[in-house]
Amino acid sequence: MSLKKNTVTNYVGQFYLIGIGIVVLPLYLHYLGAAAFGLIGLFAMLQAWLKILDMGLTPTLSRQVAYARGKNTDFLELLKLLRSLELIFLSTGVLVALIIVFASSWIAHSWLKVDGLPYHTVSVCIALMGVMFGLRWFSDLYNSGIQGLEQQAWLNMVNMGIATLQYGGGLIILKWVTHNPIVFFEYQVGISALFLLILGAKFYRFFPVDCKVGLDISWSAIKKVLSFSGSLSYLVVIWIVVTQFGQLLLSHILPLSEYGYFSLITSLAGGVMQLANPLGQAILPRMTRLLSQGDEQGMLALYRGATQFMCVIMFSTVGIVALFPGQLLFAWTGNSMVAEWGARILFWYILGNGILSVLAFQYYLQFAHGKLGLHVILNTIVVLVFIPTVSFAAYHFGAYGTALTWFGVQAISFLLCPLIVHRVFAPGIHISWVFKDILPIFITTVVLFFVLMQIPIPFDDFNRMEIFIALAVLGLLVLLVNGLVSSRCRQVFLKMIYC
Repeated sequence: MSLKKNTVTNYVGQFYLIGIGIVVLPLYLHYLGAAAFGLIGLFAMLQAWLKILDMGLTPTLSRQVAYARGKNTDFLELLKLLRSLELIFLSTGVLVALIIVFASSWIAHSWLKVDGLPYHTVSVCIALMGVMFGLRWFSDLYNSGIQGLEQQAWLNMVNMGIATLQYGGGLIILKWVTHNPIVFFEYQVGISALFLLILGAKFYRFFPVDCKVGLDISWSAIKKVLSFSGSLSYLVVIWIVVTQFGQLLLSHILPLSEYGYFSLITSLAGGVMQLANPLGQAILPRMTRLLSQGDEQGMLALYRGATQFMCVIMFSTVGIVALFPGQLLFAWTGNSMVAEWGARILFWYILGNGILSVLAFQYYLQFAHGKLGLHVILNTIVVLVFIPTVSFAAYHFGAYGTALTWFGVQAISFLLCPLIVHRVFAPGIHISWVFKDILPIFITTVVLFFVLMQIPIPFDDFNRMEIFIALAVLGLLVLLVNGLVSSRCRQVFLKMIYC
């Protein structure tokens, strides 16, 4: 499989998903209202928390698929592992869905601060969220397996098609059929079921025809990956606590309408963060495969080149959003209240997400080696600091406090974690990684934005489209210069020119 092709198609797919979200989410806010839109944010947060039940098994499956492809053996053992995971996910998913359905009334009446919606409507929507979680969670199993196959081109085509049905179909329902959020969530349940069927059918085509297993859980197959998946499971818990604990508190602290605004802002910040995912999806199985073949130097070269590529994209994008958060929110939503309420919150969240996108590469390095003990220790320390800090910030300073805490934790982590990880897994590269791969791009970004800030841009006289165009032009200018500063990107540019 072509790493370049997978990376490009991942970005095409991700840009499409981000783009359709940019277009449709403000319309959802308009047709549903802030309170009902808050239910969409509630589902995203609930889905993230319930991934704790994954126990690290889906990324473990992805790694086992990539490893089996590298060795070209053990397909029967891999199929036994898959069947075991299917049975575990099916039983657990049904149980969790039933718990959410039965708890939906309590969540609506006792946890949320509902305003602007009948309690019955909120309760039914939460019950539908439980069903949707079970379907999407099962889909994640096949999704991870297909990523391990490095079939990202196919996967992105399917993701774009499903996203079109989810967003576009949901918009059609809200605009021309009904503004009832219950009907909206019922439609999303149907699309989630379709997605599950497509992914399952595709993944099973990978296995040889003579590979057949029964309907039993193979505990021997589970035990072989238990140590690795156990570390991943713990990391998933830590990741969810760090990324979602503040949002969980705010779902109880804020009125549902304000939580709707907050969800819109975190969706935008998260959308920018999604720019990091396509590259990670492409290089992670390739790094694992290179190590399985004994090519550590090739793996490190890929690691460093990908870091530069990520910094070029992320620094440019984060800089634009951080410098013009109010203008961007107004251009996106057309709602001056959202822009005023959320500008400073978006500023800190987007900076934290930018740092986190670079920190992800230390996880990739450890994941490829199949050793996550150090990652467990470092992230345990982070979460022990984060929980009391964000709790204090959320109850005393609301959404702004959680945003500021988010940035602070990521900034401190960046100063310490890469140094420690590199000393263990890649001795001798840290200085070069910082001063050659990251710092030149960072300094260029800061200087460029400082110069651009001296240019008087009359945003107050622009309409929404003109604001978008102005910000896009500024971002593309910084992106181009950063690409020329990056040694790895320069090589790619020169190769394209001379070829």
